[in-house]
Amino acid sequence: MREYVCITQEGQSAEQHREALAEGLKKIGTEVFGDDAGATEIEWIPVRKGFGFTAGKPSTATVVERSVPVGLPQDKRMAFMEKVSDLWIGVTGCTVNEIVIVTWEGPLLPQV
Repeated sequence: MREYVCITQEGQSAEQHREALAEGLKKIGTEVFGDDAGATEIEWIPVRKGFGFTAGKPSTATVVERSVPVGLPQDKRMAFMEKVSDLWIGVTGCTVNEIVIVTWEGPLLPQV
């Protein structure tokens, strides 16, 4: 089962640092949710240049989606999201406005 889906902009820093970001996400998942890092799956979806826009300009944002346990307390959800934000900013140099973190209760949608 995929725990994470990361939607990145082609040619942006996140795409170039996938390995470090993946290791960081696995570590965070282990710390927060008790994940088995070796079994953690991350799907990377690149958005081709010219296809992602924010306010009419090419987007520099990344979206990180994560399945979380149903009923996860808000404080634990916020702690998780802050860790992911800190990871992304630290590794890629992006700003807080360039990382979108989404949590879904239950499993992520199946791959198409």
